[in-house]
Amino acid sequence: MSPSTSNINSFDAVLFDLDGVIIDTTELHYRVWEDFARERGYVPTREELLATNGRRAGETLRAWFGAELDDEQVAELTEDRELAFHQLLDHEPVSAVPGVGAYLMSLRKAGVPWALGTSALAQNAERALARVGLEHLFPVRVTSTDVAQGKPDPEVYLKAAAALGVSPHACVVFEDAVVGLRAARAAGAACVAVATSFPREVLVRERPDWLVRDFRDLPQALRPGSHGLTAPTARHP
Repeated sequence: MSPSTSNINSFDAVLFDLDGVIIDTTELHYRVWEDFARERGYVPTREELLATNGRRAGETLRAWFGAELDDEQVAELTEDRELAFHQLLDHEPVSAVPGVGAYLMSLRKAGVPWALGTSALAQNAERALARVGLEHLFPVRVTSTDVAQGKPDPEVYLKAAAALGVSPHACVVFEDAVVGLRAARAAGAACVAVATSFPREVLVRERPDWLVRDFRDLPQALRPGSHGLTAPTARHP
């Protein structure tokens, strides 16, 4: 998909979501959420499982089990859910999203900075990155632990851009989830929808600047050394 706006000329930094963008764990998350909910008497629909993408765990828990859950109850349920996910993540086969490792190397070579902006807990982000051997490539991370508001609020991407010393308007965000695309847009960044989790027709409705299958499918404007990605004076990983 070509850019939907004509005033997108260059980017100084790249911001990445985690699940479905860096690591292909979307189906694992669905399995955990479904089993977790069924064990507690709730049967989520496929649409409700899709809606967990990009959402903080506490928001899903309150949506499914009642808004009256207090913070202590949410914390206990979140811990149980995360333990179940860790067991799957440690033992099930998982892989990086195709092409992402090579893309990160090309950014590094060109001096283009990047950061992680995820709704995952900090420990989950570390575990997931380590699982595919990419933890050393993401020293700059903003996780749900670092923000007060989850996506679609732009806080996570505003903080990620600030951590790089770059304006969010000079960033391009890679996202696979509807709420993530909305967060990127609200932050003022350009956004790339990666079609790993949501149907393409759903992503198109969010009007991303680009829609790609994965990192093997990038237009020239998103490749370092092109007119799109340039190295700023800010520090980089």
